[in-house]
Amino acid sequence: QGFRLNFAKCNITEVLKETHVRFTSLAKQKGLDFTLQMPEKDFYAHVNQEAFTKIISNLLNNGVKYAESYVHISLEVPDTDEGNSFRICTVNDGVIIPDAMKEEIFKPFVRFNDQEDGKVTTGTGIGLALSRSLAELHQGTLTMGKGEENNTFCMTLPIVQDTTITLTSEVEVETDKMNEAPAEQAVEKDNRPTVLVAEDNPDMLAFVVRQLSKDYTVLTATNGAEALRVLDGNYVNLVISDVVMPVMDGFELCKTIKLDLNYSHIPIILLTAKTNIQSKIEGMELGADAYIEKPFSVKYLQACASNLIQNREKLRQAFAESPFIAANTMALTKADEEFIKRLNEVIQINYGNPEFSMDDMADNLNMSRSNFYRKIKGVLDLSPNEFLRLERLKKAAQLLKEGENRVNEICYMVGFNSPSYFAKCFQKQFGVLPKDFTNVKE
Repeated sequence: QGFRLNFAKCNITEVLKETHVRFTSLAKQKGLDFTLQMPEKDFYAHVNQEAFTKIISNLLNNGVKYAESYVHISLEVPDTDEGNSFRICTVNDGVIIPDAMKEEIFKPFVRFNDQEDGKVTTGTGIGLALSRSLAELHQGTLTMGKGEENNTFCMTLPIVQDTTITLTSEVEVETDKMNEAPAEQAVEKDNRPTVLVAEDNPDMLAFVVRQLSKDYTVLTATNGAEALRVLDGNYVNLVISDVVMPVMDGFELCKTIKLDLNYSHIPIILLTAKTNIQSKIEGMELGADAYIEKPFSVKYLQACASNLIQNREKLRQAFAESPFIAANTMALTKADEEFIKRLNEVIQINYGNPEFSMDDMADNLNMSRSNFYRKIKGVLDLSPNEFLRLERLKKAAQLLKEGENRVNEICYMVGFNSPSYFAKCFQKQFGVLPKDFTNVKE
């Protein structure tokens, strides 16, 4: 309840292609004919891309799970401009849902169990219920076709949306125009930490996302390799990962993140059904910051996420506000410790050079400008230029404490060109003017 969708013009063709590719490897492992049929030209419609992708992912996951030999996906668009809706259908053979169950399976926690050959399907039974709800929030429908030759799921959605929809006890249509809503949403999300959730089960992924989306901007991935691609293009405050996933599991993802300088500062929570002590030890040895067993308490997961993010923020705040706390206290991994050590060495050599810049720092560390910026931001929540200014001010505080130089001399020694600007920055950072700093206790 209270789940809100904002719509934007989206390349439906591209989303279908990307989602199809994610399931191609699994379909090949099962020997399935896994096809995607679409018009030659790209097709655009107004959707909430995150919700739309969840629906398609669930339909493809179910198709691949139950199919015996094929899964066919098709995008059907109107032939003329007068058409006001489009349709996406998935068709698969294998375990066929009988007509009597085709409406029941859209109810929460209802699953059709095929027990042929002693096999029982797995799942929580919320994926289709959530998918239908999200389709209805698009003012569309999600249904199953009649007949027991195959399983046919068809989703029909409007091409143009002109409202923002909120799910309440009664679905209400708000008056916000579509072109205004994304901007408002973007402002809201910019102020929230970003969490990446890696989980291959669409039902569990959708569940975790809904629990966290109130407090965080949530990104998603269905395996470790995909999670790394998401990390490469986004600034992320926390990773929550399942352990058992295809392509790259949670243990390997955790190991890769903690050893990679670009990501090693990001805290990780591992979610797993593996409850034996050896698995817990393995997760912690690989650098996981928390290890939560399934089934888990939602409140406990939320508390762990909040504590990890807030604890990092408290460390950063203490580092920024105290003139004598060194940057290496922010290092929580060996990779971070080595990075800060090398960075400090470079800065110490160039304290007195007012032309020394972010590009110079990145070049000295053999890092790209974008990776360097993301690393500094991730470890210290500062831009490189803010960090450089802070380190110069901390060096000035140390020199003032030693009392061997006058304030104006120290100003130029640490790379400031103007004593008045130096005094202004120093007071803003530490709450006291440089000339009064010698009377301040550590």
